[in-house]
Amino acid sequence: MDLKEIKSQCRTFQFGEDPELIHVIKTGFKNRYMVVHEDAYEFLLGKLEFKTREEIKKIYDIEV
Repeated sequence: MDLKEIKSQCRTFQFGEDPELIHVIKTGFKNRYMVVHEDAYEFLLGKLEFKTREEIKKIYDIEV
C-alpha cells in the first residue's frame, strides 16, 4: 500500500490542570470536526464525536 502523509489539521486542548485532553480534528467535509477524548483514567479514552464549528464553540468555548 502506498501511503502519502498530508498536513494534519489537529488541535489539542487540556481541561485546566486535569489529565483530560480533547483533540479537535478537521475532516474533509465542510464545517465538520472530530472531537476525540483522551484521559489518564481511561474513562473517556477514544470517545469520538462529530461536531460543527458552532457546536464546539457552544460546548467547549473553542474557536476552530
